[in-house]
Amino acid sequence: MIISMTGYGQAENGPERLVRLKVEARSVNHRYLDLAIRLPREIQALEDRVRKAIQAVIHRGRVDIFITWRESSVENVSVLLDRQLVHAYHNALMEVSQICALDQTPDLHLISRFPDVLRVEKKQLDLDEAWVELEQPLKEALDSMVQQRKEEGERLSVDFRLRLDFVEAFADQVAERAPIVAVEYRKKLEERLKSYLESVELDPSRLLTEAAIFADRSSITEELTRLKSHLAAFRQAMGEVGPVGRKLDFLSQELFREINTIGSKANDYEITRLVVEMKSELEKIREQVQNIE
Repeated sequence: MIISMTGYGQAENGPERLVRLKVEARSVNHRYLDLAIRLPREIQALEDRVRKAIQAVIHRGRVDIFITWRESSVENVSVLLDRQLVHAYHNALMEVSQICALDQTPDLHLISRFPDVLRVEKKQLDLDEAWVELEQPLKEALDSMVQQRKEEGERLSVDFRLRLDFVEAFADQVAERAPIVAVEYRKKLEERLKSYLESVELDPSRLLTEAAIFADRSSITEELTRLKSHLAAFRQAMGEVGPVGRKLDFLSQELFREINTIGSKANDYEITRLVVEMKSELEKIREQVQNIE
């Protein structure tokens, strides 16, 4: 089936959680699977697990993952007091007061602002617990993005089938027109020679030979057969399971090659017009194929 490489998804864990997590996932087209993961410093060690989770559901495209992490509870931090340092600062300030003959006692606010008196330390983070918090919102964000990619792929599939039908209809018209081209060429050749050589009797066998040479040179039967085969292969590939973008890209190039050959061999205005129509439809397919996983 066709899956687009363009999508977006986001998810958050519950507001009651001690740690609030938000995951955003974006993807665009790319030749291979290209991952860009932005993690907070606290959980950077989980990057490998995040990468494996993405690779399990995405096979091709540029994928950007943005994860924000906010601790919402004081239970995750502790405030440490250095008692010996407080006494040392207090004694030093008392000594300054005596030396300066000041009748003042050290201010609590002043002491608390001295370096290393109070220290805030975060509790050691358990990576397994952090992954439990992250895994579900990551899965939800990826699922949402994948769903968008599938919906876009379905829309592209409808458009592809419509344009393939147009190309096939034009090819059928070319096939109907092709046998007439050689007959018309023979008539035009005969009329042209008669106008130039009015007094000379034309050799019918020579005319047949020239017409046969032209018919063989301008024959597009093989190209039309291969064109039909590629159209059938394209439709079949659209229904296959798994990434089909590269296969569809290859088939669209083959279709374009056959159409070009038909245009170069068929010396006829009507066939040339139909070739232009086929190229126009196929070019729109080729543009969109670049966005298929």
